[in-house]
Amino acid sequence: MRRDRRSATNPGRGIGDRGLAVVEVAIVLPLLALLISGIIEGGMAWRDSLTVSSGTRSAARVVSNLGSNRLADYEALLTLDAALDGLSTSYVVGVLIYDASAADGSVPAACFDSGGNPKSVSGSCNYYSASNIKSLSISKFDGLSATSCSATSWDHFYCPTERETRQDHGLEKVGVWVRVRRAWFTNMFPGDGLTVEHQTVMNVEPGS
Repeated sequence: MRRDRRSATNPGRGIGDRGLAVVEVAIVLPLLALLISGIIEGGMAWRDSLTVSSGTRSAARVVSNLGSNRLADYEALLTLDAALDGLSTSYVVGVLIYDASAADGSVPAACFDSGGNPKSVSGSCNYYSASNIKSLSISKFDGLSATSCSATSWDHFYCPTERETRQDHGLEKVGVWVRVRRAWFTNMFPGDGLTVEHQTVMNVEPGS
């Protein structure tokens, strides 16, 4: 005669059923952890994307307002650095301040190398690396009394003093492009994180 095996603590549940429950939990838990991690990462990425977007707009507004002021780029980078200070697991890869005269305001193709990395190009764009932003100093932009860009100034490729601010000549469009690398917070996904990019284009203020 077949004997039904029951748990001592729960006579209504078989020992085999208990083992099945353990297997089910072992299957479900990783999926649940992945789902929760995805929600966390998605939420943080969305927050950081909004922060980068807002910071880019603020920097572009400064560049636009200062127009051909010698320290336009310097002030814009200070603004951007302050705006992005609250990013938790993200860091700035690079910033481009560029001539956005293209119809769609896109960054000139020449401002990227063959690997897609940003670079400075004479007459088109100034590239600022993460280390540049961390070590911002007015001396890197020729100082307070400068009226033009020297060959060693960080912004001499696309010098602010050469930006068109006269309406009768057609106001120049200036863009700010930012690339930020965001590391995974939960480390539940492959790779070391994701890249966030934003750009904002504004007309240079007339007569500025």
